Amino acid sequence: MALQCAHCYKHFSIAKVTESRGKGLSVEVQCPHCAAWLGHNKSLAVAKIAGFYGGVIAAAVGYFVDGTATITTPLVILAVIIVGLSHIMDHLKMVEAPADDSGVDSKL
Repeated sequence: MALQCAHCYKHFSIAKVTESRGKGLSVEVQCPHCAAWLGHNKSLAVAKIAGFYGGVIAAAVGYFVDGTATITTPLVILAVIIVGLSHIMDHLKMVEAPADDSGVDSKL
């Protein structure tokens, strides 16, 4: 999976990342090109996880419990929309700029 740095806009592979900090949804990685710290938006990650599991639970209830399809079908559709939109909007943001920005500007 290729990521794009929000500071230098260069693409890099997850395998190239050597420095990371944090755990869970607040994990941050360091760009191998410019040393900027990058992270994801936590609220979008929570929305994506909640939409996914909400959709799975609604689909299971709609399948196994008789008479609930009229309620669970719109819930599954809403969950798919939430997961799709949060996935599209989720991108890396710069958490901390590198200490020396002179190398990034000189390459442009």
